[in-house]
Amino acid sequence: MKVLKFGGTSVGSSTNIKSVSSIILRERAKITVLSAMSGTTDALVRIVNESQANRTITNEIKFIKDKYYKCIKSLIIDNQEKAEKAVDDVINLLKKTSENYDNKSSEGIILSQGELLTTAIFTLYLKECGKKAELINILDMMRLNKNGIVDEEYLKNSITKHIEKFSDDTIFVTQGFICKNADGIITNLGRGGSDYSAALIGAGISASQVQIWTDIDGMHNNDPRYVEGTKPISHLSFDQAAELAYFGAKILHPATALPCKHAGIPVYLKNTMEPDAVGTVISVEDNFLNTYQAVAAKDNITLIRINSTRMLMAYGFLRKVFEIFEEYKTPIDMITTSEVAVSLTIDNDKNLKAIVKKLEELGTIEIEKTNSIVCVVGVFDHEHCGIISNLMAGLKDVPVKMISYGASDRSIAILISSDNKIQSLKALNNHLF
Repeated sequence: MKVLKFGGTSVGSSTNIKSVSSIILRERAKITVLSAMSGTTDALVRIVNESQANRTITNEIKFIKDKYYKCIKSLIIDNQEKAEKAVDDVINLLKKTSENYDNKSSEGIILSQGELLTTAIFTLYLKECGKKAELINILDMMRLNKNGIVDEEYLKNSITKHIEKFSDDTIFVTQGFICKNADGIITNLGRGGSDYSAALIGAGISASQVQIWTDIDGMHNNDPRYVEGTKPISHLSFDQAAELAYFGAKILHPATALPCKHAGIPVYLKNTMEPDAVGTVISVEDNFLNTYQAVAAKDNITLIRINSTRMLMAYGFLRKVFEIFEEYKTPIDMITTSEVAVSLTIDNDKNLKAIVKKLEELGTIEIEKTNSIVCVVGVFDHEHCGIISNLMAGLKDVPVKMISYGASDRSIAILISSDNKIQSLKALNNHLF
């Protein structure tokens, strides 16, 4: 059984939807996971913002209605009235929710409508084409526990029991991104969360593979937005893919690799616009990997330096530092220590002011914003010489603030000023590849 996921651009027009239909039939997909049509989620976010400010949502409503009506007219004939009613129902729900906006539940309701509407129309299109297609409402199956983590066992049991009710040739269509929290309120897995949804569903049904379809030929060895001549990577290990996704490779949600890694399910990254392109396969195997596989960069990094003589010959100091970040639910990306100082980075500065106030009880604090982490992934055996020196030779003209190496033999993270990011990506591309 295969699980295929398609992003918003892949289903962004009637032409693209026809291409997606051809792909899922060719691949014999068991479950197809869809994002909202491109542009929809942005419009829904604007509806949330306008509703919170008690402003009109006329423009956003018109955009959504026009976009989906146009798509329906190009795709569906027999069930056109049913499809248009689905759009009208969503429009009415959006208007009602906006007018009676509730800070606890309305945002989740509004943001979920793109996926729900896109999958409803896509299912009707498959039926129009004479296929056995069934729509799954993932909100009945994808739920978070009280810690905000997906209840994978509940998902597995729910979706397995559901698909067993239908014949083997049934194509199931469902939503990515959306879920319910422990209180039954609609929420989501965050931007890009459709990848994670597909991985969780794949693990839940013990799929033979999970395919993530976007508008890019797999994972590239550098960022094609800034570097010319980048190349798709044919193979990555799960650990490498997770590192690249976390540190800036936009093609994959950072959490996607974990469920598939645990279940031993390979993940394929493919291009909807060029379905015959090789793309990238992510698997547990790593005997095919090169020393230097790929480079990615993550922006909006804040560097925090803590200077304190109290660290000298003291134990428990780092624990106190970590407890402060834990209190404000702020993850640390990189950390280095000396006898009298700690340097660390964060990418979420929402609670920075409060964190700094607490840290000042431990020592003198310095803050540097507008940094980037450049992550190089590959196979960095700790027994081999010259790995760091070769890497740094490529960055000989770039001031480096921090290096993180040793926690993993699959990645090296380097902190630089964001002003030097593009220069660094180009320099590493020329030097390593």
